[in-house]
Amino acid sequence: MVTVNDINYERLSFWMQYHSDPIQGIPKKSGIYYWIYWPDFDPQAIDIKDLENRLKEYTSKSLMFSETITGSYKFHAIISEQGYPTTNDTIFGLSKSKHLKLLTYLNDKNNLTFFSNFFREVCFSRPFYVGKANNLRSRFVNQHFKGVNSNILGEIRNSIIPFTDIWIGYKEILDPANDDINNIFEEIFSRKIKPGLTKKSN
Repeated sequence: MVTVNDINYERLSFWMQYHSDPIQGIPKKSGIYYWIYWPDFDPQAIDIKDLENRLKEYTSKSLMFSETITGSYKFHAIISEQGYPTTNDTIFGLSKSKHLKLLTYLNDKNNLTFFSNFFREVCFSRPFYVGKANNLRSRFVNQHFKGVNSNILGEIRNSIIPFTDIWIGYKEILDPANDDINNIFEEIFSRKIKPGLTKKSN
């Protein structure tokens, strides 16, 4: 478990196995939840080459839907949010010189510990999915984990991202709203954060 901004996160692989555990499981309460892609690593144990490969792998992934725009007569366009450039085969799409400078910096274990915390902040700064539910466990299990009206797991699998690198956290809230109102609240939240795998109509 990791705590970020007072929200406790567990790996997707953990939640899929222990969602109904009476102590560690997902509650049947109302709340807001967040999905994060964070390939965690131990800064004191990881080899610099392994870290470079892990960060290149992170750079190459994009958990964002594209949108299609069709004009009345001539034009059809597919619009995608630009992630990290992948043409350089470098970490975070940096130039070759900045890539090498960063690797040199990360060779120092003290610097690597700082970078590990920085990288976590980067990953948690913007969830790739947010949701709001009256019953968190029901939403997770019946919708997301079973793939009913949700293709999040499919997108993660298609991107070849291990479930151990996906983190889900939630915050319980007292909520008298029904499902229709929750959907509206979720849309308001999503329009502000713009998570990559959220689809909302205009």
